[in-house]
Amino acid sequence: MAILRVNGIDSGDENAVVTEKPVFETSKSWSLKNYELLHERIERLIDEKTPFFSLEFFPPRFVNGVPNFLERVERLSEGGSVFVDMTWHMGSDPANIDKVTSSSSIAASMLDYCGVDTMLHMTCVQYNKADTLKHLEQAKAMGLRSILALRGDLPPGTELEDTNQFRALDMIRWIREEYGDYFSIGCAGYPLGHPQAPSYKADLQYLKAKCDAGANFVITQLFFEPETFEKFVADCREIGITKPIIPGIMPIMGYESIKRIAKLSQLEIPDHILEDLEPIKHDDDAVQKYGTERCIEMCRRLLDNGSAPSIHLYTMNREGSIREILKALGLWKLEGDRVFPWKNRSQHPIRCLESVRPIYWSFRPRSYITRTRDWDQFPNGRWGNSSSPAFGDVSSYYLSNLTTLRNGDDRLSMFGENIESIEDVKRVFINYITQTPNVSGKKVTVLPWTEAETGVQPETSLISEQLVWCNENGILTVNSQPSVNGAPSTDPLVGWGKPGGYCYQKAYLECFMTAELSEKLIDIIEREYPVRVNYHAIDKDSSFDKTNSEETTPIAVTWGVFPGSEIAQPTVVDPLSFRAWRDEAYQMWMAQWGDFYPKESKSYGVIKSIHDTFRLVTLVDNDFQKPSVLFDVLQKALEQLYQ
Repeated sequence: MAILRVNGIDSGDENAVVTEKPVFETSKSWSLKNYELLHERIERLIDEKTPFFSLEFFPPRFVNGVPNFLERVERLSEGGSVFVDMTWHMGSDPANIDKVTSSSSIAASMLDYCGVDTMLHMTCVQYNKADTLKHLEQAKAMGLRSILALRGDLPPGTELEDTNQFRALDMIRWIREEYGDYFSIGCAGYPLGHPQAPSYKADLQYLKAKCDAGANFVITQLFFEPETFEKFVADCREIGITKPIIPGIMPIMGYESIKRIAKLSQLEIPDHILEDLEPIKHDDDAVQKYGTERCIEMCRRLLDNGSAPSIHLYTMNREGSIREILKALGLWKLEGDRVFPWKNRSQHPIRCLESVRPIYWSFRPRSYITRTRDWDQFPNGRWGNSSSPAFGDVSSYYLSNLTTLRNGDDRLSMFGENIESIEDVKRVFINYITQTPNVSGKKVTVLPWTEAETGVQPETSLISEQLVWCNENGILTVNSQPSVNGAPSTDPLVGWGKPGGYCYQKAYLECFMTAELSEKLIDIIEREYPVRVNYHAIDKDSSFDKTNSEETTPIAVTWGVFPGSEIAQPTVVDPLSFRAWRDEAYQMWMAQWGDFYPKESKSYGVIKSIHDTFRLVTLVDNDFQKPSVLFDVLQKALEQLYQ
């Protein structure tokens, strides 16, 4: 095993400064595949005669719109999108990776947080070659492997002669010259010919030149009639264009919006569509219904007659009608069996081989991704005895906070406008576990330590009564899992991995409790359960930090045995990682709860008191074959405390 060396010493030294990235043991894992370039995946699906879909988005205008945007992308991509793409929106300052709402920044977030292969549009008409190569290098550094090479729109009042006159063909050549086959390259096709092309035939020849120069596939401009696309594909094939041609389709979502888009695209809306829309143009719901039905009809025809291998939908950042269209076409595929207990980024060029994570970030995956996004290597096989895992500083993951931060009024309605005592805090945790409305009639769907507003995990139902008991007694639970002894991998609550396997879990509990209770708990464990139960207790500034685990040895708490495969152990408890998690766990008390109240208020004081005085404790019951003793140990500690 390789030990990460830090300044010439083993990084177990608490005074060491991390100067290198983590080194992990790796082994081939049954569930992992090397990244498949987008164009290779597209070609494979076409060869397999498997229809698929992809989605286009544009960046949100404002910072506070980013959380909802990323959640929308993730929800839509979970239907089985082969890729998503992000437009090169000039108003977003598209190449500025330090701007949260730029095209480049949003594309990186779509790849990292939403876990779907992301293609970035890139234009060149407003840039010189050096600028474009700089943009490509930045895209590579962000982990992007797919580029839609476009000339781009000319600025208002600008003629092509006023620019560098670079076109998409130039960019495609530059990419191949500088990066070889590193990027999958998409290019644009115009079923009616580009409005600035000398002729339709000339535009077809230009498209062939782009394909010959290295473009891997074609995505078309929007069109209104299926015959338009069918003729375009036939004409392309006749002149020798063999690359996949994917129809870009924009559902009509609003009367004024489709007229505006058609004008910007220099397209004419067919008269019969305008006639259909005229009597309903002031009824937004009716227009959207018409657009959805027409889109379904057109897509179904193109897929059924073999003209199109897939559908690329211009979403306009909408969700409802897009989902409806995909389901009606039979393209929407609900996510199948879980590969791991946590969501694997199988389409991420680097993270696709990641197979192990510390359990602490189970409900904050975006935070974990943010804090590890600069790693160029991820654990595969097992989380080894590597040194400090070098997680990014808490202050550096602003985007993770951004993607989970909710409106203060929304949080207050869940957590309570007035917190008079710890009893009020207990009730919030209990309402979250039971998913029963609070006194204001509001469901608590999220806690400061969770990102998704979906309530508790399904497996929590197996120990919900015990968790309620914990919180009733001031043991504030933030993460847990029941023991599992050989459940089928297809089990709806605790199953994961490929069919025919068996899953195992050690009972795990992570909670905040008073220092006094933690002392009683530690004493009981060390006297009565020194081997069976591992604990780690820590306070907000590590002035107290005690564990009976090996200081640098991870404990596997989830593992699986599958046919013809090595044993997989995707989730661990790791003392070194726990110390990195500690800062974040404590910060959430104030950043995502206490700070919603005035600092002079009693509510703020109650939350601040818990933050300052409670200890964060993890417990692992190593005997997964027997009923867990964790809650028995806690009950003994409470009884001793109140004797």
